[in-house]
Amino acid sequence: MKYLSFFCFTGLIGLLAISAAQARDLGEGAVNDSPSRALQNSEHFYEIWSGVGRLSLQSGETCSAVLLDTRNRQGQATGPAYLLTSGHCVYFEYGSARANLPFEASITFHYFYDMPQRKRQYAIRTARWSSLVGTDLAVLEVDATLASLIQAGVNPLKLASHQTYESQDALNVGAPGGFAEDGLRLSACAEQTAGTFIDHPGVFPLAMKNNCDLHAGSSGSPMLNRRTNEITGIVSKIAMWRNIPVPPDCEYSTSCTAARFNYSYSANFLHKCFIDGVFTRDGADCSLEPVELTVMEPWKLKSYVHRTQNAVGQIELPTWDFRFSLEAPFYRYKTVHNARDCQVPGNYSAAISTEDAYINTEIGPQSGAFALCIIGVTSGEQQLTRATLNNVFTSAVYLSATPDTPSQAVSKR
Repeated sequence: MKYLSFFCFTGLIGLLAISAAQARDLGEGAVNDSPSRALQNSEHFYEIWSGVGRLSLQSGETCSAVLLDTRNRQGQATGPAYLLTSGHCVYFEYGSARANLPFEASITFHYFYDMPQRKRQYAIRTARWSSLVGTDLAVLEVDATLASLIQAGVNPLKLASHQTYESQDALNVGAPGGFAEDGLRLSACAEQTAGTFIDHPGVFPLAMKNNCDLHAGSSGSPMLNRRTNEITGIVSKIAMWRNIPVPPDCEYSTSCTAARFNYSYSANFLHKCFIDGVFTRDGADCSLEPVELTVMEPWKLKSYVHRTQNAVGQIELPTWDFRFSLEAPFYRYKTVHNARDCQVPGNYSAAISTEDAYINTEIGPQSGAFALCIIGVTSGEQQLTRATLNNVFTSAVYLSATPDTPSQAVSKR
């Protein structure tokens, strides 16, 4: 009876905190890009973030993760508990997406440094989906039900209902290491799309970028709408120049400038993958397939390409020169100026055999950013839908008029 009373009390405190969150600035006046701070929860003021935890991997490394609110329309928690984190924390293979992957790890909730007695650890045995194909996301199943975690005072967070490409104030709550206060930290910043062309290795087109004060272990942590507390994205890559001097003339190099940002990926499309509280990756509106795409000669990929002039004075356009292998028997592709259009079914090529797959069409003729969109299909007749295009692989280049065009002129799309 004593423990039941405690759970009821903490549940009530959590509900009151969530209600209060709707009426206050969740950042509590924090200035964007200011240093992060440890969250002290002795007064139960930050119960709304008790569902953000430290993800401990078998390798000894750590990431962050967040408990998803998958309750049905009646507000009932009927299924397992699911976490959202970065795909590279689960399976680090660029161009690969896996489903139902055995995965031994643990998650620690109530991860506040000043309340170590309340920390609770739960086992994870399966990654229901993990992807590094145009995104960096993973859905993990906890060895517990969502209802039991809520009863234990762990508050899940909702996915944002839609993605915005405009700059907006955001918060990050994560569990990085390297601090005396071993617990969750809060950081404030503005978040916006990084566009189609991002001159940074391992970052896909349309990632979101920010300047929150993030550190090692923040991968997998949620970016949150500062007003609604909804998940707007999951952190993928941490800024390279954090707490070290920026190289001279960095502002004149797009690759150096890009390395100064953190990157995250939206996960709002996963809304449609939960049916009655159960993750269903092959439903009518959710199609998350295993993908194995390998770039055969990655060292030949270029960020910048340019027009050349042949011996008779004719302008020649560069080509993609993109050789790859794909586990699916066929593929379809297209090139677009704006990577958002990769998820629009129109204008894809007819199905092409993946045997000796090679795309060498011209890039251009207009200057600017271009994205290559590749999707594997099982047959020549398979129709593309917005659901299946969540599996699209993307790569981008910037076409300039001549090799001497300043590299800092990049697409703002």
